Amino acid sequence: MVIGLFLTVIALVATLCTVAAPRFWVLDLAVHFRLQYAALSLVGCVILLATGHARWAALAFLVAAIQALICAPLLISRAPAAASADLAGSAALRLTVINVWFRNRQFQRVIDFIARERPDAVVLADVTAEWEQALLAVGGEYAHRYATRGRRGNGILVLSRWPMQAAVLPGFSDLEPAVSATLLINDRSVQLLSVHTSWPLGAKSSALRDRQLAQLGEFVRCQRGPLIVLGDLNVSPFSRHFQALLAGGYLKSAAQGFGWQPTWPTF
Repeated sequence: MVIGLFLTVIALVATLCTVAAPRFWVLDLAVHFRLQYAALSLVGCVILLATGHARWAALAFLVAAIQALICAPLLISRAPAAASADLAGSAALRLTVINVWFRNRQFQRVIDFIARERPDAVVLADVTAEWEQALLAVGGEYAHRYATRGRRGNGILVLSRWPMQAAVLPGFSDLEPAVSATLLINDRSVQLLSVHTSWPLGAKSSALRDRQLAQLGEFVRCQRGPLIVLGDLNVSPFSRHFQALLAGGYLKSAAQGFGWQPTWPTF
């Protein structure tokens, strides 16, 4: 009974924390693990039922149901219908986004991945001068590139098979400047906003990330034509700040129709 009650209380407290998440950065961290809360409370429910504690089991089931309903749109999803026409005329636009992590030295793994997948464009976040140098190895097929560098030495690198016009997105961040790039694909243009928002650990960093997401929404809302926001947003689909970005920028999540797509942690 103790284990079941312990799991239920953890899930219940976490669920209550998510209610106040928009006001407190620490509680905002709790919103990203709703599937785990559902699993914890469901296990707690089974244990409590098996030990004859029906009332506590009902509470555990209620918590599991609430979290499962919130997760449902991501867990149960139909693949989107194929577009009647695509940008290149015969094939979809394929993009790759990787946060390489500035301390990582596995250059060849990234080079091999790009060579194997052959995307039309690649966005790499947390790139250092060493990474930029190493990724010259993929320059043959990706003749068009644009790099930014923040005051800590990290930045974003955009590689493209297609002709590209790029510039820094004004006012986004001096730590890792965002890139606004326009790909010219068979006489059509597609705008890419490549970003790496601040990580939400600490009141100032979390507030900065929220401002960056809001700024992205405002910028996107003023644009015309096909546009894709991509990168490491340091947020999950369950965050109200991410939902505000979608609503404010009239954006659609790329995960829509593909079900559960976790990207962090890598394991």
